[in-house]
Amino acid sequence: MQKRLIFLCLIKSLFLSQLTFAGKLESTSYTLDRDDESSIIFYLKKQPSSAENLLLLIQGSDCNSVYHNNIINEVFSASLNDKDVLTIEKYGIDKNLSWNTSSERNDCPQDYINNDSPSQRVKDIKQVLKHVMASKQYKKLVVLGGSEGALVANMLSAQFEKVTHTIAINGGGRWFLDDVIYNIEQTTTDENYESQKQGFLGFTQHLLNTPKFDLTMSGHGYRWWREMLEIDQTEAIRQIDNPIFIIQTEDDLNVSPKLALQQAQFLMATKSNILYKAYPNLDHGFKRASGVSEAHSVVVDIQAWLN
Repeated sequence: MQKRLIFLCLIKSLFLSQLTFAGKLESTSYTLDRDDESSIIFYLKKQPSSAENLLLLIQGSDCNSVYHNNIINEVFSASLNDKDVLTIEKYGIDKNLSWNTSSERNDCPQDYINNDSPSQRVKDIKQVLKHVMASKQYKKLVVLGGSEGALVANMLSAQFEKVTHTIAINGGGRWFLDDVIYNIEQTTTDENYESQKQGFLGFTQHLLNTPKFDLTMSGHGYRWWREMLEIDQTEAIRQIDNPIFIIQTEDDLNVSPKLALQQAQFLMATKSNILYKAYPNLDHGFKRASGVSEAHSVVVDIQAWLN
């Protein structure tokens, strides 16, 4: 029961793999060595003529190669004009991993399970950005992330001063735990809610009060779970000085729209660089109840904000 619960909770981090669009952005593949001699794999799509801007797209928490993520490569890549597009694989993943949106897939690389975490992603992204920007000066560095990718985008922007604009999509509220509890409330029956809630709270307390142990749950290991439960997203956003566009759909069952709004209002009381926009009648993947996607409309709003 507890394992099934956690699978349900992790739906929140998969919005970028919930929509399907034809085509794929063909990008040149590059590698950089980490300190532990493993490789960071990244893709850079360059315009035929020299582009003024760089758009970094950050995927959610699913165990998939960003190379095969069409909504990133074909839809959200249109968010900025006159740009090169940068995407970065997570630790242990490359484009040989087949596309699979099931959170219960059993072929996630063990290196990914052991090493993937928000902080590792930020570290990798910073290394890649320093490398790419050493040979090309861009007018704008726009960072866009969805779900867990929104959290990573916020963490990166708080640490990397060359980011000029941040777009955080359906990243939820301050604490991952609160968004998970919201997800449980929205996706379970009344009679099962309390037991599932207490089951997850018990798992959380065990994890936070136990030294590192072997854990594979919903395609993630100990390091990922611990960091997600400890990171204060509000504090990360508070440290960002560049303009931030926070987007939240109001029919989102995976992260709490109410908590996302409360976080934005709290921050906007003292910060003038935040724009918050809610989208009524859209779910976590920007679909209406009819199944019609409004992702392209969201991209149009992002374009307007950037331009």
